[in-house]
Amino acid sequence: MKKFLIRREMKGASSIPKHEMNKGGKASENILEEMRNEGKMIQQETSYVAGDNVFCIYNAENANLIKEHAKRSGGVATEITEITTVIMHNTSVVS
Repeated sequence: MKKFLIRREMKGASSIPKHEMNKGGKASENILEEMRNEGKMIQQETSYVAGDNVFCIYNAENANLIKEHAKRSGGVATEITEITTVIMHNTSVVS
């Protein structure tokens, strides 16, 4: 699978209460599980909230699966970028 960075533009994201973020995250994971049950290779690693954005790291076969997930979840995928290199700063090793 490839690794992707997804930027989800969400006005006021940093002000959304954590319990609401948790509810959204669980709903998102339910859709990801449905997609995997359909044989689609997609999984979420982690998400970061910063300003008016939520940045997510996903593993997927392709960007179309991320777009499908956004559509099925009623969410937004403002920008999808494939991650080609990961630099581990605590070890100064490029993987």
